[in-house]
Amino acid sequence: MSLIEFIFTWFKYVVVFDFEYRQQEGNNPEPVCVSCKDLKTGKSWKQWLLKRKPDFPYALQETLFICHNAVAEVSCMLELGWGRPAYIWDTMIQEKKLYNGLYNDGYSLLASCKRYQIKTITTELKEHWRDIIINNYPNYTEKEVAGITDYNESDVIENEKLFLAQLKAYESKSSNFKQIISQAIFHGCSMGVCAKIERNGIPINAKLHKDLRDNFEEVKKLEIEELNSICDIYENGTFKQSKFEALLKREGIYNNWPKTKTGKAATDDRTLYRWQEVNEKIKLYRNAKFIINSKKLRGVCIGKDGRSRASLNMFGQITGRTNVSTKFNPFGAPRRMRNLIGTDKKHYILYADWKSQEAVIQAALSKDPEMMCAVRYGDPYIYTAIQVGAAPAGARKSSHEKIREIYKQSFLAIAYKQTPVGLRGKLGCSLSEASFIHNQLENLYNKYFKWSEGIIAQGSIKGYLESKFGWRYYLTSREKVNPRRLANWPLQTHGSEILRRAIIDLDNADFEISMPVHDAVLIHMKREGWREMRRKINEIKTIMSEAANQVIGWQIPVDVKIIRDQYKQDKDNQKLWDKLYEKILKVKRRCTNIGQL
Repeated sequence: MSLIEFIFTWFKYVVVFDFEYRQQEGNNPEPVCVSCKDLKTGKSWKQWLLKRKPDFPYALQETLFICHNAVAEVSCMLELGWGRPAYIWDTMIQEKKLYNGLYNDGYSLLASCKRYQIKTITTELKEHWRDIIINNYPNYTEKEVAGITDYNESDVIENEKLFLAQLKAYESKSSNFKQIISQAIFHGCSMGVCAKIERNGIPINAKLHKDLRDNFEEVKKLEIEELNSICDIYENGTFKQSKFEALLKREGIYNNWPKTKTGKAATDDRTLYRWQEVNEKIKLYRNAKFIINSKKLRGVCIGKDGRSRASLNMFGQITGRTNVSTKFNPFGAPRRMRNLIGTDKKHYILYADWKSQEAVIQAALSKDPEMMCAVRYGDPYIYTAIQVGAAPAGARKSSHEKIREIYKQSFLAIAYKQTPVGLRGKLGCSLSEASFIHNQLENLYNKYFKWSEGIIAQGSIKGYLESKFGWRYYLTSREKVNPRRLANWPLQTHGSEILRRAIIDLDNADFEISMPVHDAVLIHMKREGWREMRRKINEIKTIMSEAANQVIGWQIPVDVKIIRDQYKQDKDNQKLWDKLYEKILKVKRRCTNIGQL
């Protein structure tokens, strides 16, 4: 039996479908037309949706839906009130699973078809029709309606061929058809849930957003003044590379700072992000730079209903993690932009996060007995400090906060094979101190280090790394991969699988998810009595903890923070927002005084 025949036995309908639509920034899509084809019967169905929005002819619980980028297609289904499919094969995600890490031209429908030598329309023709759909909406001529419909049907035909080609590719790799289908459906379903999350959007405090947006230019000037008083890296409002490098030298981090090909100190956001935990002035610069370099307010993308919406870009990183926009998403921008998140008197926002998620994943996958004890202790970082003699027995976070932070940063650093040199920069200590701490952890968690080396060795032999749910990253001789990235890959990948399992189960339980964060979920819900609220919080904790258990065989406890009106952060990031808000108030007071003259 072939894989397609096996699929036919599982589902009543096997349907390839595609929408054409227009979508404006921050808003939900406006469907124009849809085309479908049932592969079991060969029957097709299409509908121009601007004049009539009919019922969908396929049962959501009996059909395998095949599409390329399910977020886009399911978003249209939700907009039409058709609901979220239970079973999705996303050819874009499956293509990534087949070629993640291998040299290729991307994962668009055209690029994916090209890999299998499937004949498609040209890129120019595709762009032609997309421009017409977007720019002429909703007043299309009869000729344009016919052309858009034909273009829509061509996507279905191309994706059908791509789907069948993918099945053959999977057949050549494995005869376990049930596993192939279940893993594909799991990843496809997570994309469908992402469509619902993007539809929900992130609730934003409209007044705060308006105040910052309207006074943005003046706030930028004050931001430069304040940053310069601390760091001295701007001259007449312009960033100076020489002053920045002088700052790095004053702070004693220039020698370890990444350099560009021309030998200059790097100023890209990735570098600043890595170093902001090492040095407070770098953290200040990164946060200020985000605002100073922006031509307009960034970090949110507000729709007509006041919600912020932007692509989650699930599977956007090689680990399968989301890769959200720094421009449009408050969880991609510097942390203080999250303070724009807020709700009304009828709702709460819940921030539910897994406690020490990465440490638990490390212990669960490596089976290092000492690391498992650290996780069971409840606080793996203070446990580590106690075991190596840096803190006394019975020490707690409250009593040994500084020591705990040192060993937390060191513990997390071993996940990506941080060397003593790198650890020195992270901790801001001498090389001998960093080497001493590194040796402490290497001796304490020696089985973890051996496991990590084994994972990299096995991956090199097989040619790929793979999660328990089938997400892969291929290793080739064409690309030199940093060993630290390979060491961290299993941890981040299984963290992303846990997140996907959790958002699917939370959505099935009818929770309104506003955002999947790295190791947390943001949930928006109606205010109810405390008894009902406590029941729902316990349900959220259970779902998220069990999601971890389903992926790594170990439950991870979950903390839930209730946000009653305005998003608040840890004290350091909250201070950054408070300073920004002080500037807003200063500008508003100045404008008021001028108006009174």
